[in-house]
Amino acid sequence: MLVAVTGATGFVGQHVVSNLLQNGHSIRGWTRRNDPPELEGVVWVRGDLDDQDSIERLVTGCDAVVHTALAREGDRFMDVPEHPLEYLRTNLMGSIALLEMACTHSVDRFVFVSSGAVHQNVVDGIPLDEQHPLRPGSLYGACKASMETMIHAYGSSGRINAAALRPVSIYGVEVPVQNSKWYELIQSVAHGESVRADGGGKVVHVADVAAAISTLLMTRDAIAGETYNCCDRFFSEHEVAKRVMAITNVEAKLTGDAKSPGRDMSSAKLESLGFQFGGVSRLDETIRQLVQEQ
Repeated sequence: MLVAVTGATGFVGQHVVSNLLQNGHSIRGWTRRNDPPELEGVVWVRGDLDDQDSIERLVTGCDAVVHTALAREGDRFMDVPEHPLEYLRTNLMGSIALLEMACTHSVDRFVFVSSGAVHQNVVDGIPLDEQHPLRPGSLYGACKASMETMIHAYGSSGRINAAALRPVSIYGVEVPVQNSKWYELIQSVAHGESVRADGGGKVVHVADVAAAISTLLMTRDAIAGETYNCCDRFFSEHEVAKRVMAITNVEAKLTGDAKSPGRDMSSAKLESLGFQFGGVSRLDETIRQLVQEQ
């Protein structure tokens, strides 16, 4: 299968490309970089979400599209953009243009990578599953939520076999390594320092996100117009620190109360497709990699 991957040089995109290559697929990678890495099985297309011609070059002849790309201002996804209308035009309208182009060129399957930020404001008394109301608290979350509705519209109408994957906070070893989630915490504990560990949140490993995308591309179950939560579990900083101590045999003093999860997010719908999360073993693997980066 020839799969077009947007944002293919980004944190998530790189893992998606690696996973798809390992599963025998060919990749057409979309990038804004002038010097993307040379990878066997990957043909690069330079372009952006506001470039209609590059969108067409990307999708023409492809069997599937995986859309991970986001044009952002600042270092954080949740940062308020300096130019909101331009941000919306590029990310929302550009994503819709990509989806429409995929339809026009008879692409068989389209997977959009959304975000748990669509649930920044949760509703009491309602399970946090795929039926929960979308209540974002940022333009980033609003773009993701809006695009999810387009996936529902295109998929449910039968125009294209499109689905959305909704990962929560994604962790793993990033480049540069200092950008990795929990990097400072892990380094401090590994050095036996006194550490404040009172945070935490719902997370999923980037390798699990990539594997979940492959599941949606390959499953024979009906996914058109559907959204799938992608949450492994809640990890408190206290638990992460304890895992570091167990792995390194180093004792560190932890201060602050261990944080508890507020609302559990259900990923049963994704798991019903046969998908399994990495759990603590993924966390331990990441800790070992980050400890080696001292």
